[in-house]
Amino acid sequence: MSEKVSEFWDLVLPFLASWYPVIIGIIIFLILCSPRLTLKIAAWVVRVVMFRLRVVGKENMPYSGPILLVSNHVSLIDLLMIQAVVRQRVRFMVRTEIVNFIPTRFIFWYLGVLRVPNARHPKEMKTFFNDIQNRLRAGETICFFPEGAISGSGNLMRFRSGVQALIPPEIQVTVMPVRLGMIHGRLTGIYKNRLRFHRLVRWPVDFSVAIGEPVDPNLTAFQLRQKISELGAIAETSPQPWERPTHTAFIYHAKKHLFGKVFYDAVTEKWIGNFKMLLLTIMLSKVVRKIDKGTAGYTGVLLPNMPVTAGVLLAIQCADRTPAIMNFSAGQQVASDSMRRAGVKTILTSKKFLDKLKWEKTDDMVLLEDVVPTISAFQKLKAILMVLFLPTRTLVRNIAPLSCYNMFQQAALLFSSGSTGTPKAVMLTQRNINCDIQSFIRVVDWSHNDRVAGNLPIFHSFGFTVCFALPAAVGTPVAYCANPLDSAVIVRSVRDFKVTILAATPTFLQKYMMKAKGEDFKSLRLCITGAEKLRTELTERYRNMTGRDIIEGYGCTELSPIVTINLNNSIYTLGTKSDHPGSIGCPLPGIHARIVDIDTGIELPPGEDGKLQVRAGTVMKGYLGQPELTAKVIQNHYYDTGDIGHMDEDGYIYITGRASRFSKIGGEMVPHEGVEDAITKLLHSDTREVAVAGRSDRLKGERLVIFYTTENLDIPGIIAGLREAGLPNIWIPKADDFVKVDALPLLGSGKLDLLGLKKMVEKLNQ
Repeated sequence: MSEKVSEFWDLVLPFLASWYPVIIGIIIFLILCSPRLTLKIAAWVVRVVMFRLRVVGKENMPYSGPILLVSNHVSLIDLLMIQAVVRQRVRFMVRTEIVNFIPTRFIFWYLGVLRVPNARHPKEMKTFFNDIQNRLRAGETICFFPEGAISGSGNLMRFRSGVQALIPPEIQVTVMPVRLGMIHGRLTGIYKNRLRFHRLVRWPVDFSVAIGEPVDPNLTAFQLRQKISELGAIAETSPQPWERPTHTAFIYHAKKHLFGKVFYDAVTEKWIGNFKMLLLTIMLSKVVRKIDKGTAGYTGVLLPNMPVTAGVLLAIQCADRTPAIMNFSAGQQVASDSMRRAGVKTILTSKKFLDKLKWEKTDDMVLLEDVVPTISAFQKLKAILMVLFLPTRTLVRNIAPLSCYNMFQQAALLFSSGSTGTPKAVMLTQRNINCDIQSFIRVVDWSHNDRVAGNLPIFHSFGFTVCFALPAAVGTPVAYCANPLDSAVIVRSVRDFKVTILAATPTFLQKYMMKAKGEDFKSLRLCITGAEKLRTELTERYRNMTGRDIIEGYGCTELSPIVTINLNNSIYTLGTKSDHPGSIGCPLPGIHARIVDIDTGIELPPGEDGKLQVRAGTVMKGYLGQPELTAKVIQNHYYDTGDIGHMDEDGYIYITGRASRFSKIGGEMVPHEGVEDAITKLLHSDTREVAVAGRSDRLKGERLVIFYTTENLDIPGIIAGLREAGLPNIWIPKADDFVKVDALPLLGSGKLDLLGLKKMVEKLNQ
């Protein structure tokens, strides 16, 4: 064989040597004389060799010009990616500062990009606009980046202008929205005029180009931004070609890193390695198939955050069933009723955990202490042989034949907090969860060095996604703590386990900080809060302790759950400071949000309060057994969050309150949370000591009632402080509107229990 290879090269090498100058000459000729062809070749090489490019809506692109492409800007290779999917030669508009950037100056010059002059030079700008209009009159295809710079985080930035000034008034120009997306990280970035390279977490790099239908050239910059944001949500609603459900992704990761470790118990300080977790998953999945043959397809889970719980969830998914996770913080009666309404016949739990909750064992409960001893030695040996000798794809199909590659299989049945009434059963698919994970890791600059605190209960949607699904699918180590209020254990695990990402409600975080010192949080690069309003005093205290900002986020169970995170736009200052104080941030990549009029449903311009609606691949499948309610909250692919707020020109969202937390006083809407925040600032407290509600009033229809727990509250001083703060008179309560209570009604997550608050108001009205 080696002789044949040698003979082959003996024949080929002389041929290549004789034609070598000719080949080099042809390449040089093409480069010098045909930039368009060179660009096409370079785009093809980048697309085929370096990137896995996904194109959506290519059929929308016209065959001839004049065409004006309007695109977001996520990387230095955007020009190549757009040219790779567009038939015509595209002339790109690039700011002069970027064109003059030394490492890429020659490339931009060679490609013939159109320099966008500085806006402070009006004469140059006028000449530039005339040139663009003349090119469009000639039928050229031009690409415009309204953000004016590369996004530092992958989020859409503010669009600085619309396209009206670029279009000749006498001809019709087709304006095409284009949305670019990097699914996992980026290769390069520019920071302080220096080119920075980022280590890839996946090869090839996933990149998407979505082309929308033509839009009205008269749209404002904000409206254009919203169109491209919505296009991103549409493009990422369907699964990616390489995507796998959580349990399948875990099996692939565990087989590849058989002796790696992901799941850690912060209480016992012990790991469950990938090999052991994979065996546990396989054996328990067989047990689940045997003991639970319910027609609903749901198997209940009543367990705290532990590595074993992760194994149980994976086993249920591998058994082609869906885990229905009990919210034990709601109490046994409410949690059991929720499971019965969902048709759950079997609940996997633990005797030790039932004793800790002081719950009675019911007939539908199966104890792990009884199940595990039934696994025979033969079954264990069989599982070991399967893991060691079966190819991964065969192993996956053997364990989970129906769900192993089904992205629309339900990943979990979670129950809403029930803060406004009976908890609703929320159906989340594997695609819902994966879409949220992909959006999350893009903006937080996730890497293999990250470690997550598993403190949020897995029955909570954030806990399920970030503390279970993310570690299982991606392999990020997680430190589980059974009790989210066990501050000492959590602080110790953050310090010793070197946690880099901590998520908590403000109430939980405030308790952790009471037990912690600054050096305990030294490893944290991101501290994210949600579920309730972040108080200014807590932010200042955390900043003084760590030198970093708390990053506020927003989400809900029905959206898998993360919608926004208030990160700074640049990944180089990620976690050190938030952006736009008071905001919950911008929607994550692939998630579109809009503010609509409460009465008409028409989208509102920046700065106007209305209902927040969200469109994304994260929108739930629906409420189990409640099709009418599902149809009410999901219309035209948009989920109505029930929250009231507004959006600024940069796309940052500010929540004013819940639609249900307003009082109509004298014909005007008064937000309860707005009054709460104003009083809390006057109290200089980082704990919740005030809750505002509405009660009926014979003269004005409604009036405010302020429940408080503070001893010796200076009520006249509070009222005077509210007046000095400039609050409208109608927002300011009277002295007899203040009611002292021993405690405020809170849910297990730390959120205000609105149903409990309503009952307190009803007692006052009796």
